[in-house]
Amino acid sequence: MKKLLKLLICSSLVISLFGCGQSNNLEQKEDNSLAKIQQKGQLVIGTSADYAPREFHMVIDGKDTIVGYDIDIAKEIAKDMGVELKIQDISFEGLLTSLNAGQVDMVIAGMAVTPERLEAVDFSIPYGKSTDLSEGQKLVIRKEDKDLYTSIESLANKNVAVQKSGLQEQIAKKQLSNSKITYLSKIPMLVLELQSKKVDAIILASDVAKNYANENPDLYVTDIPLVQEIEGTAIAFKKGSNALVEQTNSTLQRLMSDGTMDEIIEKNEKIVEDLNKK
Repeated sequence: MKKLLKLLICSSLVISLFGCGQSNNLEQKEDNSLAKIQQKGQLVIGTSADYAPREFHMVIDGKDTIVGYDIDIAKEIAKDMGVELKIQDISFEGLLTSLNAGQVDMVIAGMAVTPERLEAVDFSIPYGKSTDLSEGQKLVIRKEDKDLYTSIESLANKNVAVQKSGLQEQIAKKQLSNSKITYLSKIPMLVLELQSKKVDAIILASDVAKNYANENPDLYVTDIPLVQEIEGTAIAFKKGSNALVEQTNSTLQRLMSDGTMDEIIEKNEKIVEDLNKK
């Protein structure tokens, strides 16, 4: 009887200990992604500010300022949360690392949702004005070469540069497998390599390609078809940030349903267009 009593007591202690452990684990898994931001009163976003009209640097009242339609969207997200917005400018390939390290709360940088990225982070709903996938990505060449490069086949064994870790990297690997691919961190570096004849072509998102061509008369946006298998872009979050994702989706849905999204995008496209005329 004494042995049985001791066994029951020990069993109760084991159950109690494991019960406490389970309770603690549940507490640790509790999603406080939104509450933490609201508590500190600040939303920190990561972006790569070399992607006009999405995010780019502009001097306003003598001060270097990061602007663009992704930034305006981030301001709306922060406003709906009731917090201030802080922007961290990070190289594109370092954005998701910074996100998972807790250095930023979300990444908004014209980022496409790919299966590989979905394994590492969560995403918002896609957002933007255009859903025409055929217009998603463009090959940009020097204007003097517009009669030379008229197809993907014509770029065989030629040098094509793309932004490292971007959607364009995957497109180049799949659709320009006979070309020599160069990977660079920043969009302006791609443009400079093209202009200095170190590469023969670069791949950019359609709106970004058109802006750079407008700004640089020596560049030419081709009609060479590139297939963008992924629709739109989305905002990235650390895995398990369900409350933060839901709050952000609510803002994005509002902006797209009431026409504000189109207004924000068109306003920033006009800003870049005016800058290019100066």
